[in-house]
Amino acid sequence: MIVISHVVALSNNNVIGVNNDLPWNLKKDLAHFKEYTTNKIIIMGRKTFESIGRPLPNRINFVVSKTIKDIEGAHVFTSTEDALSNANNLCVENEYKEIVIIGGGYLFRETLDVVNKLVLTRVNCDIDGDVYYPEINLEDWKETSSVKYEEDSENEYDFNVIVLEKN
Repeated sequence: MIVISHVVALSNNNVIGVNNDLPWNLKKDLAHFKEYTTNKIIIMGRKTFESIGRPLPNRINFVVSKTIKDIEGAHVFTSTEDALSNANNLCVENEYKEIVIIGGGYLFRETLDVVNKLVLTRVNCDIDGDVYYPEINLEDWKETSSVKYEEDSENEYDFNVIVLEKN
């Protein structure tokens, strides 16, 4: 079975972004994100791509956009369904095991019914923002791991990286 996951950092009040950027500085979480997504297919929306500014290296970058037609180093799709279908085909052809949705809010909401794994960085703060992660029913998920990180000079808040799998 191909795993379809969300990888996202979210505050206690489900904020994931503000002004097309991350609302915090968490160096250890960025390292975790890089390690987790390397050598996998990642799917992101246009705004997430624009906030990153380039295709991420050592990953197969899929961007969902109705306005951008071509991105050097990335595959562009006009719908989430097309991106997921093409990613699934690529997994089958190349024996990849996982498709990772990395944002933003619209793409997370649109794919919540098809994901079977959540990799959540729960940032211990309540913060203002303009992009939110959708509410999820935790009864549908089983926690398989949790790693705690403490606030320090490179990490603005305490946070936990929690992995959940669909029941």
